[in-house]
Amino acid sequence: MKILALHLPAFHQIPENDEWWGNGFTEWDNVKKGKPLFKGHIQPVEPLNGYYNLSERHAIKKQAEYAASKGIDGFIFYHYWFNGHKLFEKPVEDFLNDDKPEGFNYCFSWANETWARTWDGKDTDVLIKQEYGGRSDWIEHIKYLCRFFKDEHYLKKKNKPVLFIYSSKQMTCLEEMLHVWNVYLKENGFEELYVVETMRPNNEVPSKMANAVFEFEPMYSIRYDINKIDLARRYFCKLFKRVDFQSYTKIWKRILERNRIYNNLPIYRSCFVSWDNSPRKGRKNNIILKGANPSLFGKYFKRLLFSQRNCLSDDYLIINSWNEWGEGANLEPSKQYGEEYLNELFLTKKEYEESKK
Repeated sequence: MKILALHLPAFHQIPENDEWWGNGFTEWDNVKKGKPLFKGHIQPVEPLNGYYNLSERHAIKKQAEYAASKGIDGFIFYHYWFNGHKLFEKPVEDFLNDDKPEGFNYCFSWANETWARTWDGKDTDVLIKQEYGGRSDWIEHIKYLCRFFKDEHYLKKKNKPVLFIYSSKQMTCLEEMLHVWNVYLKENGFEELYVVETMRPNNEVPSKMANAVFEFEPMYSIRYDINKIDLARRYFCKLFKRVDFQSYTKIWKRILERNRIYNNLPIYRSCFVSWDNSPRKGRKNNIILKGANPSLFGKYFKRLLFSQRNCLSDDYLIINSWNEWGEGANLEPSKQYGEEYLNELFLTKKEYEESKK
């Protein structure tokens, strides 16, 4: 079983962010805005080795080498493509040309959503709209992706490049687009694409084009599996702009007890490190999971590795995430916890591998 961590390549300056949020803005600006909202609330959570710049040459290579030493088998990079317009592409393009740790894989998750000013409450103010163009854009897109597919480290299943899709529900052109892509791939030495769909709020049913699924945690559980009392409190908090607390332990139990299936598609195990998106959201629409700590993470992660479930696949386990600092979902070491989360993962994985010998 390969352990893959979602990776946000947004920690560097781009012209679009300069225009939208002010000159020099990066994702770190959101992280630094974090403020304690209650007694004992730790904010801002800071990276152990300082605020880095992913546009620096070899930045992701160094992260990959470190992640591999701690038991991570690969990254799933968020990929942004808006009818030919790319965002945050430089770090991964640099990584394409780097030497990579032996056995370390990577792939893309197309985060195909429209961007709006949700951070400052102007949800209807669209920054960049997610559009899919037509055949010419689809060909341009698959040509770009093929540059990465040809890398021996890009994740493939029987010569099928793996691509995660964040939200298939909104893609009325999905079937037609994938047909065009698959024809192109076969002309260039590959089999068809291997599509993994992200089960999440507003994308609860996989398309007929999906080859496998995973549940995006903790948002999947918060949307579909919390009890009525917790759900009512969540809506109350949103209405009155109050801090929304959910239980870290309760959400993990929902993950571990779930036995839902999706048209008998393979289901990849998935989980999260912790969750606190108040740096991005402030008091409005935030969610904080109380009780998160490395010891509990290690306990539940072990149970997940050894878990059984209908349609569960042993190919991959997906963690949210390597570096979602603005949402409190980071395996990367912090000043508050050091390497403890990664150490728990490493020891648990080692125990799992020993049990399979």
